[in-house]
Amino acid sequence: MRYKIIISLFLLSVTISMYAQQQAKNPIRIVDTLSAQEKTTRNPVILKTELDSLIKQYNINQVPVQLKEPIKETKDNTLMYMFIVMIVALLLIGWLLYLFYTHQKKLNRIAIHLNRQLQYSAINSNLSTPSSNTLKEKNKNKVTTQILEKKISDLNAELHKLTKENESLNRVVKEYNGIQHEYDSLKHGISKIYKVKNYPGYNKDKADTPVLQAVLETENYVANYAYEKFLKPILTITDSNKNNPAKINAEDSEKLLDLLVSLSLLYIEYLYLRVNDLSIGGKMVERIHSLKKNGNGLDHSLLKKLNTEHGSRALVLRMVLDKTRLHQLSYPVFDETDLNNQ
Repeated sequence: MRYKIIISLFLLSVTISMYAQQQAKNPIRIVDTLSAQEKTTRNPVILKTELDSLIKQYNINQVPVQLKEPIKETKDNTLMYMFIVMIVALLLIGWLLYLFYTHQKKLNRIAIHLNRQLQYSAINSNLSTPSSNTLKEKNKNKVTTQILEKKISDLNAELHKLTKENESLNRVVKEYNGIQHEYDSLKHGISKIYKVKNYPGYNKDKADTPVLQAVLETENYVANYAYEKFLKPILTITDSNKNNPAKINAEDSEKLLDLLVSLSLLYIEYLYLRVNDLSIGGKMVERIHSLKKNGNGLDHSLLKKLNTEHGSRALVLRMVLDKTRLHQLSYPVFDETDLNNQ
């Protein structure tokens, strides 16, 4: 019995000591430096630099998924339709002015003829005397007078008709003046928005209408070129991967990034024809014009080679593209330089 009590007390003391040791353990702490004692017993201690390194390594392994919204571009041909309507209106007004001119000449001829008839009738009435004229001559004069009165009546009716037509033509002329004013305002607005003199095909000897028409044709062609060559493939890739965007393959990802960067570079260069703060130089106009002549797109002979020995805007962009592993672009033009030229 005594041994059982001693063994129980011994087990109780061992349990109490183990519980006290467990309570004495310190929680995990993060410190900048370690003392000599902590270096020997540092199982619950971790360096802050080690924790930062683990967090940084974890963040590197996480690949963020970025969803890019497709660029929507609206195509507006309002200016084209307005020019066509104005040209048709100008032709119609010219035709009406021609009719007005011919009617005016006809009215003048009728007035001259009427004046001659009146003068002739007055001379005949002064020369005739009742005592010497025969009955036949009197009857002839009556018939002539009736014919003259009928002609005068017809001429008055024709004059009234021409007066009405003249009023209609005057209204048309007023409308034409209003259209001309609107056309001049539209022409001034286009000249203010676009650098018309720098557009491909500009000729100072041409009239204003063909020059503005050439500007609209260039705008329309560049918009269609950007849609067919860049935006349409972008929409195709995004539509094919929209149900599971996280599993897009590397080839589609690289192609999508190339199309987005190329499209932005194309419009960056095209803005030089619109923004006054951007000065046009080099062979920029020839390159824009070559998009229309060359079915394959860009003419690389019109670009400068990339200079890697001296700093430039193009070199900055090229180094950033290299970091993203994008080495070849569909439209590699930036600041007159071929970014694909290694």
